Amino acid sequence: MFSGIVETTGEVVDVKYLNGGGRQITVSVNFNFKKGESVSINGVCLTVVSSNKNKVKFDLSPETLRRTNLRNIKVGDRVNVERALKLTDRISGHFVQGHVLTTLKILDIVRFGEFSRFEFQIKDEIRKYVIEKAFVAIDGVSLTVSEVRAKSFFADIIPETWKITNLRFRRVGDEVNFEPDIIVKVVADLLPDVLKSFLRSEKK
Repeated sequence: MFSGIVETTGEVVDVKYLNGGGRQITVSVNFNFKKGESVSINGVCLTVVSSNKNKVKFDLSPETLRRTNLRNIKVGDRVNVERALKLTDRISGHFVQGHVLTTLKILDIVRFGEFSRFEFQIKDEIRKYVIEKAFVAIDGVSLTVSEVRAKSFFADIIPETWKITNLRFRRVGDEVNFEPDIIVKVVADLLPDVLKSFLRSEKK
């Protein structure tokens, strides 16, 4: 479990193709990790394979590659890094599982002074999860939805988020990882069935 408060960015220094359609990436980052611990890389919960001298390796399964923008990862890319939460940590963002639902395209980026406004694509399958003033995780960054339109939604980026995360390297047309707020997702997925069950019981 994570909070969407990115701690730093790392640089991808190696990408290897594995048998079975997976890959292994090596990320240079200023943290020491233990083998087996969970780390969020661009919002994807990955397991540390090995860590040595500020270089950490992760295996990417075919499912991870299919679902996330890590399928496009290459040497030199900057990725968002967040270590797993401790039970005693403050939740400054929101609960992020690291279970990316899909990728979305960046439709527009507008800079105004030190701030930025990103416009993201809305796919039909995620429409019910995007609610104004609710949380979303974009590449693992906890953001608040500022506006929702028919085909897109917006999020404003403060200077600190711009400085700490890889959003400053993003361009229009790039794919980003999307994970909805788990509370919104559960309600949106279960409420229709609950209402149907309630209506059926009322008719009896």
